[in-house]
Amino acid sequence: MTPQLRTSLSGAAGDLAGAVQKDDVAQVQAKMIAEFASGPAFAPTANLVQETSSKLQGDDLEVTQIYELDSNLAGSKQSSVTSFSCPLAASTSEVDFAIPDLPSGIYGFAMVEAKGDHPWLLSFLLQQDGRQWELAGFYPRARLADGHDGLWYWRSARKYASADELWLAWLFYGEADTLLRPANFVSSTNLDRLRSEQWSAAPPDLIGGVSPDHPLVLTAGAQAASATYRFSGLSAEGSEDGKHLNLILHLIGDGLTAGAAAEERGKEAARAMIDAHVELRQAFYSVWVFTIPPGSAGAAAAAPGSQPLVTEQIISSLP
Repeated sequence: MTPQLRTSLSGAAGDLAGAVQKDDVAQVQAKMIAEFASGPAFAPTANLVQETSSKLQGDDLEVTQIYELDSNLAGSKQSSVTSFSCPLAASTSEVDFAIPDLPSGIYGFAMVEAKGDHPWLLSFLLQQDGRQWELAGFYPRARLADGHDGLWYWRSARKYASADELWLAWLFYGEADTLLRPANFVSSTNLDRLRSEQWSAAPPDLIGGVSPDHPLVLTAGAQAASATYRFSGLSAEGSEDGKHLNLILHLIGDGLTAGAAAEERGKEAARAMIDAHVELRQAFYSVWVFTIPPGSAGAAAAAPGSQPLVTEQIISSLP
C-alpha cells in the first residue's frame, strides 16, 4: 500500500467515524455509494448511525487498521464470494475477508477504535471511485460486554472448558468471537484458532451446530406432562447499558409467536434451559427469549433493534 493510498483511506475512515459520532446522517449519506445512498436503501444505515452515535459520546477516535482489497485480481472470485488474504507484516498470521456479491473494483476495509468508558469498534467497507472513497458498508460493534473484553471471554471460556462446564465454555467462546471479530465476513489466524477451540470443547448436544434446520431439542417435565422446546439459536449478549450479560434463546414457536400463551411458553422454555444446565446461572443476569415462526430462515439471530418476546431475570424470577 502506497503512502498516498494509506493516507486517503485512513482519512476517509476517520471522517466517517467522526460523522457517526456527531450523528451527522447527512454527511454519511453524502459519502455512501449510489446503490445505497437514497430512499429505503439508505434507511438501515441511517438507523445504525443514529443508534451508534449515542454510544460514542466523549470517546477518542483512532484509525487502527486499514486494508486494500482489489477484487480485480485473479483468484479473488470464488462463485458468489470474493475472498482476500492479507498477511500481516513481521508475522505468520493473516487477516482474511470473504465478502458475498462484491462487484469488481478496489475496496478498502478500515477499523476505527472509539476509546472511552464504553469502547466501540467502527469498521467501514469503502469502495474507490476515482480519488474518492465511498461507503459500501458500516459495521459497528461494542468492545465490552458486562465490563469485559473479548480476550477476557476467551480466557474464561478456556477455564470453563477445563472445568468441564462445556455449555458456559461454548457461550463464552461465542461472545469472545463477537467482541473480537470486526465484521461477519472477516476472519484471522487468531479468530480461526478461537473457533477451533470452541468446536473442540462443544457440548455433545451442540457438536452439529444449532440452526433452524438443526434445532436444539430440549424436553422438560415428567413424562405425563412433559414439554418439548426447539431452539434455533443460543448465544450470550451484553445488555444495552453494558452492565450485564444476557443469555439469548431463539425458540421455534410451533405456531405460537405472540400473545399470552406464547409469552408463557417462552418463560417455560427459559426455565427449562436453566434447569437443564444449572451452571448457566452463575454467568448470566437474564434470559431473553425470541420466538420465531417455524421455518423462518432468520431464526438463528434477532434482527437489530428487535425485542424479545419475554425477558426472564434468572436471579429474581426463576426458582
